[in-house]
Amino acid sequence: MEPQNQEQKLWQGGAWERPNDRFTPPPAVVIPVAAPERPALRARKKRRKWPAFLGISALIVALCAGAIFLRQDGPRIALDPSSPYWWQEEENTSTEPPSIPRAETGTGVTVELQPHIGLPLNLVQVYEKNCPSVVSIESETPKAYFSGTGVILTENGYIITNAHVVAGADLVSVSFSDNRVLSAELVGFDSQEDLAVLKVDASGLQPAEFGDSDLLQVGEAVSALGDPLGYRSSLTDGIISSLNREVDVDGITMVLIQTNAAINFGNSGGPLLNEYGQVVGINTVKIVSDDGSAESLGFAIPSRRVKYVADTLIDGREVQTGMFGFTVNRHPAPGGGLEIRSVETESDAYTQGIRAGDIILFANGTPVNATQDLARLKLGLGPGDIVALTCLRNGEEFTVDVALIEAAS
Repeated sequence: MEPQNQEQKLWQGGAWERPNDRFTPPPAVVIPVAAPERPALRARKKRRKWPAFLGISALIVALCAGAIFLRQDGPRIALDPSSPYWWQEEENTSTEPPSIPRAETGTGVTVELQPHIGLPLNLVQVYEKNCPSVVSIESETPKAYFSGTGVILTENGYIITNAHVVAGADLVSVSFSDNRVLSAELVGFDSQEDLAVLKVDASGLQPAEFGDSDLLQVGEAVSALGDPLGYRSSLTDGIISSLNREVDVDGITMVLIQTNAAINFGNSGGPLLNEYGQVVGINTVKIVSDDGSAESLGFAIPSRRVKYVADTLIDGREVQTGMFGFTVNRHPAPGGGLEIRSVETESDAYTQGIRAGDIILFANGTPVNATQDLARLKLGLGPGDIVALTCLRNGEEFTVDVALIEAAS
C-alpha cells in the first residue's frame, strides 16, 4: 500500500547515506567498485573504507522522515580527500545540462518500438539478451563524481539515460560490457522529462530492443537491469504494479509505470524489461518511507514517452508538452466516458466544437473511462498532433479531430 498523509519530496541521493546522531552506525561494509574505472578514483577509494552508515541500507532507510521520492542516480562522491567523508553522497540538485561537447543532431535516428515476437523468455535469457546493451555512466564535476546506467540505442553509439544522471557534469564517461570506457558527447537533455541522449564514438555496439509500453498489463512480469550501489549489471525482477500512474516529482506531474522490481541507486537510466527482453521503460524514481510501508514502489518512464522525447532531442528540437485544452471530471459519467467540465476558447478543441457537458467516449478509437487514459495517450504526442475524439451530446455521438496545444509554462 502506498503511504498516506506523509510528506513526499524528491531526493537525488540517499538519505540513508547520511550520518545520524540518534542511531549507532551498523557494521561497515565495502561496496565493490565497478571495473574498469578511472585509476585515480579507484586509488582514492582504496585509501579509505566506506563509512559504517552506508552499510545496511535496509536499516537506515528507517531514518528517512516521511515518504521520500528517490532519484536513482547512485551515490555522488565528493573528491576532496581533506574531508573526513571525502566520498560522501551529496544531493544532486542540478537541473542544468552537462557542459560536455555537443554531438550532431538531426541525424534521423529514432527509437523504434517493436511488437512482441516469439515466446516469452526466462530471466536468464532476458539477462543474456540485454547485458551487452546496458552501460555504466560516470559523471564528474570538479568536486564530485556520481554514477548511473544507460541503454544503447544504436550500434554507432547513441545512448539513452536519465537527465539527472548527467546533470551539471563537465565530464561523462561510458563503460561497456566489453570493458571499453569512452567519453560521451551530449545529443539532448530535458530535466523535466528526466531523459538525456548521449553519443560516443563507437561502432558494432549491440542496441537494446525497445517494446511498446502501451501493450503492458498490470501483473505482467518485468525486470530491471543496472548498477545499483555500484554492483555492475544486476538484474531484479517483479511485476507491473500499475500503469499510467500520475506521480508528482518536484512539482512536475510525470505519467509513469509502477513496478515492485527492486530499484536502487545506480539503476537510474537503466531499462525496465518485459518478459520478451524488450525495454518498456527507463527507471527513474522510487519511494521509501520511515515505517517501511512504502516497500517496492519503483517507477519507470514508459517507452512511448521515451520514444517521443528521445526522437525530439535527437532531431534537435525542444521537447514541448501537449494538452487538449479542456478539463474533465475525474470520475466516469453514468454509462461510461468522461464529462468535459470546461474548454479553453483558444484551444483547437473549442474550434472543433467541443463544449462543456460533452462526454468523451473514445480517443483514437480507445475507450476513455479515466483521466489516465488521456494521460497515456499524450505520452507519445506533442503540440500539433491530432487525436480523434468521439463524444456524446444529447444522446448523439460525433467524432472530431482535435490538435493538441502547447501547455503553458
